[in-house]
Amino acid sequence: MQAKTAPKLPVYLDNAASTPMDQRVIDAMVKCLSYEGIFGNSASKDHVYGWQAAEVIDNARDQIALAIGCSPLEIIFTSGATESNNFAIKGLARALNKAGDKRKTIITSSIEHKAVIESATALECEGFVVKLIRPRTDGTITPEMLDEAMDESVFLVSISQANSVLGSMNDINALAEVAHTYGALYHSDCAQSNALIPLDLDNSLVDMVTLTPEKIYGPKGIGALYLKRSSNIELDPLISGGGHEKGLRGGTPATHQIAAMGEAFAIMQKERTKVCEHLESLKNRLITGLKEIPGAHINGYMEGTDTPHLPGIVSVSFDKVEGKFLIPTIRGVAVSSGSACSSSVVKPSYILTETGHSDELAMASIRLSIGRFNTEEDIDTALKAIANAVNMLRKA
Repeated sequence: MQAKTAPKLPVYLDNAASTPMDQRVIDAMVKCLSYEGIFGNSASKDHVYGWQAAEVIDNARDQIALAIGCSPLEIIFTSGATESNNFAIKGLARALNKAGDKRKTIITSSIEHKAVIESATALECEGFVVKLIRPRTDGTITPEMLDEAMDESVFLVSISQANSVLGSMNDINALAEVAHTYGALYHSDCAQSNALIPLDLDNSLVDMVTLTPEKIYGPKGIGALYLKRSSNIELDPLISGGGHEKGLRGGTPATHQIAAMGEAFAIMQKERTKVCEHLESLKNRLITGLKEIPGAHINGYMEGTDTPHLPGIVSVSFDKVEGKFLIPTIRGVAVSSGSACSSSVVKPSYILTETGHSDELAMASIRLSIGRFNTEEDIDTALKAIANAVNMLRKA
């Protein structure tokens, strides 16, 4: 009997949703799992197993701090970017409210990750006010746009460095400067850009930053929140118990995941230039090929601007295509319609409609996000599959 062969997996071009782990990161994680490894509880101060775990966590904090240009004392570990966003927004709002602060307004953009928008709007039932700024067609917010929305009631501005669908990047230091002019703090969700784009937080005006290794070949289920020491930020903990992470986040630290996060940031810090050059090369190849498909529109760009973009994300829309059939018709390539957190809902991407796309064009859109393990052959395979799918749907 002939042995069955495993089905060939599709080319993976959804790295903005999650990346495969680097083997070196896996190795760092595995060392903290077995009896022969460093499996102890870092809060156990009475024996060597706890001391070893605490040392691993301190080392990871150092690795992350070096990669983003800050002090390790400014890093608080969480369960991921979603928790970090919730913690920054809800934690600050509730802490200020307990302190008797009269400011009640939060400003964010209408195309932020749902973890930011929903964290902010969840506070409305507690008496807070949320202002959503609609971005330019390239997906960015300018300092002038933020200044127009600001007033003395604002205590927090939360706008990401890079959009997860369009790849377009905001000047977060310029935005933070505007926020500070009105006495507000500035938080940025840097889940898509951390370690890939130098943050240099010691020389930055940004007060809080959401961090995750999930997009840079590290594990899921772990993240961090950067808190600038000089900003003297008080946060009300979301998770209580045990006094871990300076009393800000209860729960036994996940040593294996923290070690892996540190390694992922360290690798990216050392290999950033090479990785970005590789991603940019493949991205240019992809965009060149997509533009050869009639009726293709590359999203996230605006005439007359030189908005910077992440090196690996491309959003494209197609005229005269029934959007709900587009992704199912693309064979052999894993892509997304946008944010994976919203992909179960068949409706136009709010990010694309908020940047001026019609519902029809927003529905007929895909996001292709390239990773360090992708090849030119992957890009060529994807281009052929997409062109075939678009042609087939237009003939239907």
